[in-house]
Parts: sequence; structure tokens; C-alpha cells
Amino acid sequence: MENNQTALSTPVAHQSAARVFADKAKGYGVPGITIDGTDPEQVAAAFAWAAERARAGRGPTLVELVTMRMCGHAHHDDMLYLGRDPQPSWSYPAPSEQGYADAAAYAFWAARDPIPGYARRLAAEGTIGEADLGVLQREAEAMVEAEARRVIEAPWPDGGLVGVGVLAGESPRRHVEVLEKRAAAGLAAALPPLDPGPPVDPRGRTFLNAVMLGVGDALRADPRVFVYGEDVGGRYGNAFLLLRPLLKEFGDRILNSPLAEGGVLGVCVGAALMGQRPIGEMQFNDFVATGFNQLVNNAAKIRYRWGASVPMVVRMPWGGLRHAGPYHSQNTEPWFYRTPGLKIVTPSTPHDARALMAAAVADPDPVLFYEHIALYRDPGVKQALEEAAPAPLPLGRAALRRAGSDLGIISYGAYVHVARRVAERLAADGIEAAVLDLRTLAPLDRAALLAVARHTGKVLVVHEDSRTGGIGESLAAVIQEEAFEYLDAPVRVIGGLDTPVPYSPPLEEAFLPSEAQVEAAARLLARY
Repeated sequence: MENNQTALSTPVAHQSAARVFADKAKGYGVPGITIDGTDPEQVAAAFAWAAERARAGRGPTLVELVTMRMCGHAHHDDMLYLGRDPQPSWSYPAPSEQGYADAAAYAFWAARDPIPGYARRLAAEGTIGEADLGVLQREAEAMVEAEARRVIEAPWPDGGLVGVGVLAGESPRRHVEVLEKRAAAGLAAALPPLDPGPPVDPRGRTFLNAVMLGVGDALRADPRVFVYGEDVGGRYGNAFLLLRPLLKEFGDRILNSPLAEGGVLGVCVGAALMGQRPIGEMQFNDFVATGFNQLVNNAAKIRYRWGASVPMVVRMPWGGLRHAGPYHSQNTEPWFYRTPGLKIVTPSTPHDARALMAAAVADPDPVLFYEHIALYRDPGVKQALEEAAPAPLPLGRAALRRAGSDLGIISYGAYVHVARRVAERLAADGIEAAVLDLRTLAPLDRAALLAVARHTGKVLVVHEDSRTGGIGESLAAVIQEEAFEYLDAPVRVIGGLDTPVPYSPPLEEAFLPSEAQVEAAARLLARY
């Protein structure tokens, strides 16, 4: 760790009460040492020692190199000449009174410049001659100049590629698309194939069992797979006891983490880059906020930045309907829906949960696997599952759970079952509603979404997350842009209220869209 004594402008003493940053290593159970970062021999000795420890299997070492940043943090930041333009110089100028650099400290570290200082030491030892330093500097400058020139002269990327989807299955899209009035016969308006899934079976497996089986399938099939999260291992098996049946067989690969979501996700990113297949767990999806940076700025962008694969799955127990309050009931999927590079899975049935887990673990990119907690032990969604592992369900393929021509109801997760029950009641009055289960939000099955819109002409999007800024509003925009000619009514979106999820059962019921409200909205839309 390079300790250059300053953030952009704030000195270390104003940021931390630690004597040196190496002291922080104690909290991680590893040794930490502080050395002079301007002394090449100290640096070589410290890293040789740390490398030998690591090669001997004794674990990591934190090496803190104390030095000083002798220029601004970035090209716009002039630490020495605030208020006036600096003059380029090969020597260190004295800081002005207007700059934020400490003048005495700057002068001290300028005198410790390792290039002339180490050159004098080597010359005194007879290792190099008087003229050798100039030769070495010119060689280094020529090497840097040649590489810089190669980059400067390289052509810019082809802007015509911009707009191509980052995720597999996404179709190319650009900023502006020409919208033409098209005849109804010009586009297919047939529904996708019906896929109701296995029937409900009271003697079958719960949603929770199915997730457990999916994780077990992955552990059994691939030795690179391991599970990492808070309270997942030992004798506990996670907060919902979901993993407990796997502990006897796979206890050495179901590992407890520290209580640090950023650490859980960071370990998964690193393990995935090293060729493993980690399944990380957020105890509740709400807690992912403290690991947000690892997902959004590391896992999601590594393929874009340097072409590497990050094959990791993050299991995210999610959702309300359980009176668990604002910190255990949130819908965080919209936080990541707009982040290119992340895939989002939201199964609604035991069969799909198990088969989509297989696809998620096999995927070369990071997958957020959302498990609705209200479905975990719901007897109304049980299904009979085969003992053998199922074939993976492709990501980005929605399922038409019910056919109908009068109305299309689009949903995902627990509210798919609300939509199906509402559709059955509508059918009793002669209103035939199609129900589309998105199953994965990213990649989105746009073809199935638009097919339902074009076929029915009336679309109701239902989810439990707040409507404002939610995924439903994004789906409505897609439909009105690409299927407007087929619509016989405005796209209607039903979602939760714009408040935190209440703890009080009556208030939670008022917050979440009720089945009666969904039915009322569907009937109004059917009559439009």
C-alpha cells in the first residue's frame, strides 16, 4: 500500500487515528510492516520477505510504503501552485503559500528522491559509473516515449459499435431509432409458446428446497464451485437453514465469511478471476448496499475494461410480504437493472429456481440470483422435481404462464402468482388474460414482452417494488416505443408506494399492491 500522505488534498492525520496504516492489518489477522517507500533496498527486502511467506503458505502480508506525492492528484490539481499556472521543470519547485502541500514535508521528501539518491549510493559502491545514470535515464525515457507514442498514434475505436448490448442476448440499440408507422400485418403478433411449468403439487418441493438442490447440483458437478457468505457454513446453513442439508457433503466448500458484504463480494470477484466459480450470499438483499462498489464498479465492468470473465453468482434473498420491515424487505433489483455487465435472475417457481441456478453458475459473467423469501416455504408453489439435476434454463427467456387475447399481465418473482390468480378470476367473467413471467430481468426477453403487447393490445405490468423509477416503468417505455401501433390502451404499471417498506402488517399491506388492486386495475384496463 502506497501511503503518499494525502488524499486529493486532505492529510492522513485528518482521515485516520491510526499511527500507521500497517496497524490496520491486525484486524485481518495478518502481519503489517511500514517501510521507507523511497529506499529501493528496503522495498526489495520487504517484498522478498512477503513473497517468501506467501509461497510457504503462511498467508498475505500488508506492506505499507511511506512516501509523498510530489505532484497533483490529477492533471487539474496543482498542489503547489494553487491560483497560478505552474512552469514545467525537471526539478522539484518550492510550493507556494497558496498550495495545499506542506512546504517543510515537501522539501524533506524532495531531498529523498530515490533516483538521484540511490544513484549516489550505487556510485559510491562502485556499482555504476558516473555517466551510467544518464544512460539509464535516457533508455527509460526512450522506452516510455515509444510506448506512449504507440498509444497516441493508435486509432480510436469504431463508434459504430456503440449501442451493441454488453450482455449476451441483447440486440443492438442506438440513441435514436427511426419510428415508422407500420401496418399491423407487418409484424408478428402471435403469443410465444405456452410454458405453464410443472403443476403445483402439495407433496412436491418448496422453493427453498429447489434453491438448495440447485446449489447442491452445482457443487456436485464442478469442484471449482464454493459457497461464501455470512452464517452459511459451520452447523447453521444460512439464516433460512436453506444450506443445512448440504453441509455434511460439502461443508468444506460452504464457507463462513466475516460480517462484511463488500468483503464477500470482493472475495467472489477475486476467486472468479482466478478460475473458481463462487456462489456468494447476501443474507438479505438489502445488505448488498455495503458491497455496492464491488458489484457495480468491479464485477460489472471488468469484462468491458479488459476483457476478463467474472463467473460468479450472488444469491439475494429478497422482497416483502412477510412483515419484516424496511431493512429486510426491499426490492434492490432496480439498483442493478441499469448496470451493464450484471445479469439478474428472478425465478417464481421451484422448477425454474433450480434450473436457472444451473445456468447462472455456468454463465461467464456475474449473475445476481434473486430468491423471493415469501416463496421459500409457500405450499401454494410446491412442485415435483426430478432427483437428477435438470438441464439449465437459458438466461433471457421469459415464460408464458397463461395464454389470452384480451389483456397481458407482465410480472416476475412472487407477483407472477398474483397475476395468475387474477387471470383465473378474470376468465370466469370472460376476460382472457395472458400472463408473462419474465424470469430474468437482464438479459430481458424483449421479444416475448413485445409479442404479448402486440397480441393483446393492453398491458398491465405488476411488481412489488415502488413504481417510481422501477423496472415496470422501463418495460412500459419499451412497449410504447416498439409496439405503440398495437396498443388499445395506455400501458398500466402497478407497484409499491414511494416509502420504505413498513414493519406494521397493516401498513405493509397498504404499501404493497394487493391482489384486489391488481384485479381492479386489470378490469379497468380490459374495459378501456
